Amino acid sequence: MQQFDVVILGAGFGGSLTALLLDRIGLSVALFDRGTHPRFAIGESSTPAAGYLLQSLAAQYDLPQFEPFCKYGTWQQAHPDISCGIKRGFSYFAHTPHQPFQTQPAHGSELLVTANLSDTLADTHWYRADVDHWFARQVAASGIVYRDQTEVELQHNAPGWQIQGTRLGECIDLQANFLIDATGAAGIVARALGIEAETEFKTHSSAIFGHFRNVAPWQTILNGQGISQNNYPFYCDHSALHHVLDEGWMWQLRFNNGITSAGFVLDGETGQQNWETLLDRYPSIQAQFVSAECVDPEDGLQTTGRLQRGWKECAGPDWALLPHTVGFIDPLHSTGIAHTLCGIERLVTVLEQHTGQGTLTEALATYSHSLQTERSLIDTLVACCYRSRHDFERFWLSTLFYFAAATSYEHLRFHEQQRPWLLCADDERFRQAVTDWYQLVSRQDHSAGHKTDWLQTARELLAPWDRVGLFEPAVPHMYYYTAAPEAEPR
Repeated sequence: MQQFDVVILGAGFGGSLTALLLDRIGLSVALFDRGTHPRFAIGESSTPAAGYLLQSLAAQYDLPQFEPFCKYGTWQQAHPDISCGIKRGFSYFAHTPHQPFQTQPAHGSELLVTANLSDTLADTHWYRADVDHWFARQVAASGIVYRDQTEVELQHNAPGWQIQGTRLGECIDLQANFLIDATGAAGIVARALGIEAETEFKTHSSAIFGHFRNVAPWQTILNGQGISQNNYPFYCDHSALHHVLDEGWMWQLRFNNGITSAGFVLDGETGQQNWETLLDRYPSIQAQFVSAECVDPEDGLQTTGRLQRGWKECAGPDWALLPHTVGFIDPLHSTGIAHTLCGIERLVTVLEQHTGQGTLTEALATYSHSLQTERSLIDTLVACCYRSRHDFERFWLSTLFYFAAATSYEHLRFHEQQRPWLLCADDERFRQAVTDWYQLVSRQDHSAGHKTDWLQTARELLAPWDRVGLFEPAVPHMYYYTAAPEAEPR
């Protein structure tokens, strides 16, 4: 019977990268996956924090092959064969049902937030079928035990695990001192342990999504309607593009292989909707999809139930969940890749510093608490935007709480060499500021008797974390540069 220090279940990019890092610190590792690569996956939009985290991990653990994936320019130089998209920032366009998209004075229905200085330094959208496959190939090439197409059953011996299964008719029987669950929504380890599911979330959303060919660029639609983009800080399709709708919102992420990832994310209160009905309600978006065809998943558009999920415990003395297994809120703020990398960095550090020291259980409890706190903060940040979306000025202010968190995290991490939790989730004052704003935008009564100066209130709440002039763009709603000053590579 084979014995391993750590067994990892799930060979998405998170499980594969964790296996490589643990191998670098001298642990014996095996990685198992029930499927095969390449395969369709979403969770595609990266951010500055994700790029810096990957760069830091590559440098610290001597995995230079990962550094090119941190920026669009180096990615294109090193791996033009691995598809991705260019992401200069975030763009938002507010729509009214049954009307073409219309601009408002002072860009009152548009918001563009720059995250980097140039196309070369841009973040990326990860075409996950290619990226995850490449990560898994690095595991196999390193000599780590990697088996796909493997079904497993778990027996918890406390401490340690017995893992039995089959792969293509061959029996597998091994033992692990520590088990990591990177299976995402499957949550194999959490279910085996009978961990209680988290059900209390502020956000309530579901999605309809797929990968498409022949989606017309949004810029083409704007040009056709005679809408000027002279004030835009970047080409609006080179971003995580958000259409803000009565029912929720739509994402569009363009890859350099001709595919666009697109999905409607619907507020739980809007009821069941279908793709064509939603397109019919928004003629300018519908114009983008006149010639479009869904090419993935193979069985057509994917429809979800409620997106929000989670577990009330994220780690124990001989097991841990990676962030995407810990839970998921919503794709609105593109937090998934960064959260996974942040959790991986934290977990690998815990295992490196505390294994065999008698302090591992306590360190894992802190790891578990950190992930739950981050998940809760993301939930509140996202819910603020859902509550605000019917008033675009208020929606803009709600997004600033995310951008304040993101830029403050970048500043603390890369200027002050601290290791804060993602989006400053370990800052109790910031969490309280977000909660205060959430309670304000959630209030049902916004009548004259409850007159709120939204701009001034947001400005006061965010003052300690506004490092980049979020309330003073030279052109309303057009942010030409918001990254933390010391965060860009010199």
